[in-house]
Amino acid sequence: MQKRVGLAVALVAVTVISSGCSSTGSVQDQAIGTTIGAALGCGVGALITRDARGCAAGAAVGAVVGFGSVVISQYNARQVRSASKDARVYGLSTAPSSPQVKIRKGKSSPRTVRHGDPVNISTDYSLALPKGVSKARVTESWVLKKDGKNVAKLPSKSASRAAGGWVADAEISIPSDVPTGTYLIEHRVQVGSSYDVDESTFVVRS
Repeated sequence: MQKRVGLAVALVAVTVISSGCSSTGSVQDQAIGTTIGAALGCGVGALITRDARGCAAGAAVGAVVGFGSVVISQYNARQVRSASKDARVYGLSTAPSSPQVKIRKGKSSPRTVRHGDPVNISTDYSLALPKGVSKARVTESWVLKKDGKNVAKLPSKSASRAAGGWVADAEISIPSDVPTGTYLIEHRVQVGSSYDVDESTFVVRS
């Protein structure tokens, strides 16, 4: 019971501190939030478990919280294909009975980055609408993952879209002092009850 209470206190403390440091979203703020989070997580983790494993576990929690400061610094969505061209691409001869989306390709670039570098996230998707419907509200979202765990959920973007092909571009900066390794971006697009998901990866090197 004491361990669970201690861990809860640690998580709250790390979250409060990192949120205070990420108010501007700058690289410097991201570094401060990550470093403090890892240090505080390590200290509390060691207190709870009374050994070095607790420090490692706590530091991991702090590092994950540090990704909470990741924000979209640039965003742009543009239509790149007409509805008729998209219909030919997918072999659609009739309009759907309800709005439908399909991701053609989700990608992130460059393939390899270092701390503080920008990563460009691009989602190419198609929107098909029922006959007589000119537009529908589409929501684009992205989740950053590492080793099968969510480390950041980027702010979603919603807008009214016409039928056809669209590309949504977003840019993020990798916080300083976060763990190196391979990261996965989950691209998700949704309209009504229809959604599609794709994945892309990039590598953070020291």
